[in-house]
Amino acid sequence: MKQIKAFLALTLLFLTLTGCSTQPTKKSEIPAEPTSFVVEDPYEDFNRAMFRFNLAVHETVGKPIARAYNSLPSPVKTGAHNFVTNLGVPLTVVHDLLQGKVEKAATDFMRFSINTVFGLGGLLDIASEAGMTYQPEDLGQTLYVWGVWEQTSYLMLPILGPYTTREAVGAPIDAAADPVYTTLLETNGDTRAALYVLEGIDTYSNNVQLIDQLKDQPDPYLFVREAYLQHRLNLLYDGNPPVAEIDDIDLDDF
Repeated sequence: MKQIKAFLALTLLFLTLTGCSTQPTKKSEIPAEPTSFVVEDPYEDFNRAMFRFNLAVHETVGKPIARAYNSLPSPVKTGAHNFVTNLGVPLTVVHDLLQGKVEKAATDFMRFSINTVFGLGGLLDIASEAGMTYQPEDLGQTLYVWGVWEQTSYLMLPILGPYTTREAVGAPIDAAADPVYTTLLETNGDTRAALYVLEGIDTYSNNVQLIDQLKDQPDPYLFVREAYLQHRLNLLYDGNPPVAEIDDIDLDDF
């Protein structure tokens, strides 16, 4: 499940920079305007304080954990990544259907079935090798598609890192309703929490080097905020966000 992120702000920056690639969403499925986020940053003071806190956690706790995790044999790390990613697919299928993305739901369901049955419970990602790309869906995205919550604000949470307010409200609901834990698996709370932690450590450790690059930015907080909002915009539009219209310039005026 993709609701629990890594320990601090840049854990999802890699996903932002590389983008998401699935079939494009029809215009009728989501609002046409690209202004999906509140222009202002109403929680900036709080967000900056939490950002500094998360960076301190990175220096004191995060780096040692990432170093230990990255020292594991490559097959172990790859298997863990594939496994936690596969666990998030059933929830994505639910939101595919809620958003009316029937074709994507069928592809994601097939992906989960193939990786679970033939990929040793998800340890092997056979579906991606077969061309079945994966993009997670969550309640925050579904609320936007429904037009219930068209604009949202940026929010930095301690340890969990960047969210939008729409995403933060949807995350605990998704966690409670996740079909993997409510229907498919019989796990107790400790096992469920351990899987969430594993997912966070995996995401963080795979991208930990990006955090040090923040030192080269004039305003690291602003850089992370804009990167994360672009990441969420890509998710809202399945990797094909609309381009804002630019007024024509009359060269005769110069």
